[in-house]
Amino acid sequence: MLLLNLAYNMKRKLTRLSQRYVAALQKHLRQSPRASLRPAHDWGRQAAALNLETLDVARIHETALATLEAASCRDGLIKRAGIFFAEAITPIEETHRAALKANVRLSQLSKTLGRRTLDLAASQRSLQRGIVQRQTVEQALKKAGNTPGNS
Repeated sequence: MLLLNLAYNMKRKLTRLSQRYVAALQKHLRQSPRASLRPAHDWGRQAAALNLETLDVARIHETALATLEAASCRDGLIKRAGIFFAEAITPIEETHRAALKANVRLSQLSKTLGRRTLDLAASQRSLQRGIVQRQTVEQALKKAGNTPGNS
């Protein structure tokens, strides 16, 4: 039941987000060609927060174009709609790039940690050998009656 509720809530959020996209795109297309793309970017941040992928946004954009019947409009509107779409997916793409950079850094740190672990193990083996050698010398000195401090 909980899973069903989660799926329903997600679908509702996605529907509302899609409706906001249509409204924002429609408003953008009514404005001048130099209108701000800030609404698209803000919408993209919301989409990224919902973990939408670029393909999800492409589907929403395609549906929005069909809803607005922009395909039958002038080429300028279609081009501007494409620019709006590109701006909307920017936050999602930035999230992916950030994740890739974090993975690269994590991999580098993991390699460094692996090398340091090997170095530490080698140092530990060397110390163990030194301890064994010292104990051997101490035992030999005790047998000979020359314990340290009796000189």
